[in-house]
Amino acid sequence: MITRKFDRSAMSWSYEMDLQHMLDATDIKGLPFGSVFGSVAAHSVSKRHAHQDGEMFIVLAGQATVVLGDEECLLGPGGVVHLSPFGFHEIRNTSDEPFDIVSIYWEDIPAAVEVLDQTSPRARFAERTLVFCPPPTPNGGLHLGHLAGPYVRADMLVRALRSAGRDARYVTGTDDHQSFVVTAARLRGTEPADVATTTGDAIIATLRAAGVSPDRLTRPLGNPEHADRIRELFARLAASPAVTEEERETAHCPQCELSLHQAFALGVCTHCGASSNGEICEACGRPNEARELTGLACLICGTPAVTRSERALWLDLGAYAERLRDYLRLTYTSPDLQALVERLLAEGLPAYRLDRSTEWGVPLGDGRAVDAWVDLALTFLDAARAETEQDGPAKISLFLGYDNSFFYAVLLPAVAFAAELTEYLPTSFVTNQFLHLDGEKFSTSRGHAVWADDALAAAGPDVVRLALLRDAPEGRVTRIARTTADRLDQDPLHLGAQAWLAGFAAPTEELDGKVPGTGAWTDAHREFYRYLNLATQQLDALLLPESFSARGYIRLLESFVERCDEFRATEQAVRLVPSLPEEARTSLALEYLAAKAFAALAWPVTPGLAQQVWDWLGLPGEPVREAEWTFLPSGTRCATPAPRLATAALAGSGS
Repeated sequence: MITRKFDRSAMSWSYEMDLQHMLDATDIKGLPFGSVFGSVAAHSVSKRHAHQDGEMFIVLAGQATVVLGDEECLLGPGGVVHLSPFGFHEIRNTSDEPFDIVSIYWEDIPAAVEVLDQTSPRARFAERTLVFCPPPTPNGGLHLGHLAGPYVRADMLVRALRSAGRDARYVTGTDDHQSFVVTAARLRGTEPADVATTTGDAIIATLRAAGVSPDRLTRPLGNPEHADRIRELFARLAASPAVTEEERETAHCPQCELSLHQAFALGVCTHCGASSNGEICEACGRPNEARELTGLACLICGTPAVTRSERALWLDLGAYAERLRDYLRLTYTSPDLQALVERLLAEGLPAYRLDRSTEWGVPLGDGRAVDAWVDLALTFLDAARAETEQDGPAKISLFLGYDNSFFYAVLLPAVAFAAELTEYLPTSFVTNQFLHLDGEKFSTSRGHAVWADDALAAAGPDVVRLALLRDAPEGRVTRIARTTADRLDQDPLHLGAQAWLAGFAAPTEELDGKVPGTGAWTDAHREFYRYLNLATQQLDALLLPESFSARGYIRLLESFVERCDEFRATEQAVRLVPSLPEEARTSLALEYLAAKAFAALAWPVTPGLAQQVWDWLGLPGEPVREAEWTFLPSGTRCATPAPRLATAALAGSGS
C-alpha cells in the first residue's frame, strides 16, 4: 500500500504557490498521470502559465477563482475543474484562508496537437493594433543601428497585420524635449528648437525613405496644442498621493550654471562601471540620479559636478511596485526586459523626479519644465488616448530598445497608474538589443557608423530592410561588418529571390500567354500546396508579439523561396511529358500561386519587390495575406520577365 498525506511543511515553492509531490509513474509503475498537493496562500495569485498536459484540480479546502484564458470559475471544497492543454491559467485567492487542491495532470499529445490545430496564429491577430516606437531624439541623423532596432521591425508587423485584413497603425514621432537636443545645440552653437526641427525633419524623411510611414507623428515643437495637453495630464499626475514636493541635493555645474541631469551629466555607473549619462545607464539598463555617478562632470564644459539643493516633484515608484507586478504579469514582455524589471523590483524602485530646473521642455513656471522622460510618457499616453477616441480600443504593442526598458516598462506604467490612464498602456513589449559595427557600438562622435541615408541611396530600401531584419538584434547584440554593410545586396534571400523570379516559367504558347487553371493533381502537387499554407502559418506565428522574430521570419522566407525554386526544378520534366497536359496545368498554376504567396509574405520585408510581383500578377491594390491560398483566376496574363528585387537604381519602398 502506498499512501500520501497533505503536509504543508513538506511543500516547496513553484508556480508562485506551494506544491508537494503526491503520486506519479516513479511511485507506481505504469501510472498514466502525475499528481501533487497544492496550496495558494490567502490574498495571492499563482503564476499564470500554460503547458502541453491536460490537468484537473480537485479542491480540498478554501475558495478561489480559477482562470483559464477568458473564463473564470469560483470553486470551493469538492469542486473540480479541467484545464485544457496550452490554456493559460492561474488561481486567484482573495479570501483570508489558503486554497488547497489536488492537481492531477497527464500527457495527451493528440489532444495537445488538436488544440494547436484549432488555434492558428492568424486567429490570435488582434482586430485592431497600435504599434508604437519610441520617438527618436532629434540630435543627429539615423544610422543603420537605429533602423535595425525598433523602427523597421515595427513597420514589418504593421504591414503584415494590414495585409492580413487587420487594422494596424504605426505611432512614433520625434522626442523634441530631450536634454540631448540642448547639448547638441550648445556644442553646435545654435538653438535647441532649430536642432530639433531640422534634425527631426531629416529623421522622418529617412524613415520614409526606408519604407516606414507612420500613421501618427508626435512632433511637440510643431504642435501648438502639445504643451497644454501635457500640462493637463501632468496636473493629473501631480495630484496623485504618490507624488510629493521635496527639496533634495542635485548635481550642478558651477561653470555653466546648469542643473546636471540626463545628457548634461557624464560619469560612471556605480552598478556596472560603464560610462553613463544621468538617469539611466545604457549598458545595464539601471536607473540612477546623476549625482550618484562616479566621477560626475558636466558634459558641456567638463567641470566636476558639485551639488546644490533644488525643489521638485517626486513620484514614489515603490508605491506602485505591486501594481506594476500585476500589470506585467498580464502583459507580454521580452525575456531581457522581464529579467531587468524583476531585478529592479527586487532591489526596490527609487523615486523619480517629475520636473527639472531647465528652460527646455514643457514649461511649468519658475524656471521649471516637465522632465523629458515624463513628457515622453505623457505623450505616449496622450497619443494612445487620441487613437482610442478616434477609432476605438486596440491592443498596443510597443517596440523599444533594451536601453529604454526602465522608462517604458517601469516609469510609463507608474505615470499611468498615478494619472489614472491605465487603459492606454501597452499590452506587449517587444525589445531589441544593439547592432554593432565591426564588433563595437555605432558611435557618431567617433565616426564609427554607416548612415542610413547613405545605405538607402546606395542599395535601395528593400535591400537595406532585408539585411537589417536578418541581423536584427533580438534578444542579443548582433554584429555587422563594414564590408558587409557596403555590400548589402549580397544577402542570400536577395540573391535567391532574384534567381527564382528571373527564371520564372512563362505560360506556354499552347496556353496563349495565360496562366492556366488547375487540372489533374499529383501527390507532389498536393504536398506543395499544403506546404504553401503551412509555411504561411509558420510565418504568421513569428508576427505575434509573444513570438515576434524578424530574424526567424527572414530565414523562413528564404527557405520558402528555396522550396519554390526546388518545386520548379522537379516539375519541369512533368511539363514536357505529352501525356500529362492536365498535370502540367496544375504545375504551372501552383508555381504562379507560389509567386502570389511570396508577394504577400515578402510585403512586410521588401515592400517594393512585393508590390511589383503583385502588380505583375495582375492583382489589384496592395498584397493580401490569405489564410488559405486561392489560385490566380484562369486566364490571367503575366508579362515577362518577372520583377527583380530593387536596388538603388530601381529603388521603390512601396506605399
